[in-house]
Amino acid sequence: MPSDARDIPLPQFDPTPVRPAHAVGPRSLDAVRMLRISVTDRCHLRCRYCMPAEGVSFLPASALLGAAEIERVAEVAAGLGVTHIKITGGEPTIRRDLLDLVSRLRGIEGIELSMTTNGLRLESIAGALREAGLDRLTVSIDSLRSDRYAEITGGGRLDRLHRGLDAAHEVFGGLKLNVVVMRHINDDEIGDFARLAVERDWTVRFIEFMPLGRSVIADREPKEALVEADEIERAVVAAIGPLRPLLRAEPGIGPARVNGTAAGRGRIGFIHAMSRPFCESCNRLRLDAVGVLRSCLFDGGEIDLRPLLRSGVDRRDERWRDAFAGCTALKPEVHGPRGDRAMSSIGG
Repeated sequence: MPSDARDIPLPQFDPTPVRPAHAVGPRSLDAVRMLRISVTDRCHLRCRYCMPAEGVSFLPASALLGAAEIERVAEVAAGLGVTHIKITGGEPTIRRDLLDLVSRLRGIEGIELSMTTNGLRLESIAGALREAGLDRLTVSIDSLRSDRYAEITGGGRLDRLHRGLDAAHEVFGGLKLNVVVMRHINDDEIGDFARLAVERDWTVRFIEFMPLGRSVIADREPKEALVEADEIERAVVAAIGPLRPLLRAEPGIGPARVNGTAAGRGRIGFIHAMSRPFCESCNRLRLDAVGVLRSCLFDGGEIDLRPLLRSGVDRRDERWRDAFAGCTALKPEVHGPRGDRAMSSIGG
């Protein structure tokens, strides 16, 4: 050892949190890359974590944005740097002009177009969605047991969903499955879901339960229902073996922490909005079905775009940028413990 080695200071560990290099948000429009568009607040399921016990009053169809209006907002968003559009609901497949809307959005240059659905109509519509220009599909499924699926969803038929998954896989290839994990409701199925990522080229994403607005579960037991992502991951590893973290193993720019599996072709993702909020690197805005732009799923501010939409303002007008930038500026540093609007009205 050189005689002066002892004089060289050892590197010190700095415990100060380091802001990710890519995180130019949460309040900068330059950070926004995704616009989630809710095309309807209606759904033919009544999921216990989404709907209140007494049900909800849906908006009249005349109150919803038309396909041309949605297309216009999407064009504005693309001009401001958005590269991904996600169609959501409610349940988007019950909207009658969905295929026309997909075709319109497909025509916007530089946009990757995906959709989240409960999957119950995919058996009949998957091929048409692909032909209209949809790039990818995410399907929500919270149980692999028919009786439990019916109980969670308020009467949904799992056999119909399985046929929809098969049809979608045929035309889209790899799918994403979203699983909301809830203690004493479906947490004993974590291993069964994880094995799907071993058997098929699918991404199974486990999502922590998020209390949004009023729902059967949020009103009764929001804290008791939460299974944190670290606990979910331990159950996954116990079922299928070690995972290997991947920087980005799936298309899209979502918040999932994605892992490869040692034994299969698929991927496992974890979305930990409650135990480890990822607000610092949030890259999305949300447009609800009536034209209100929202900065955060939980408790961000909102800006109504309808005055701009219906006044004929050109999409290159600076007032559009001001509206999007103003909405982004309303993002919270960290979201609160409970959302102030129902998931069905925001689009998840």
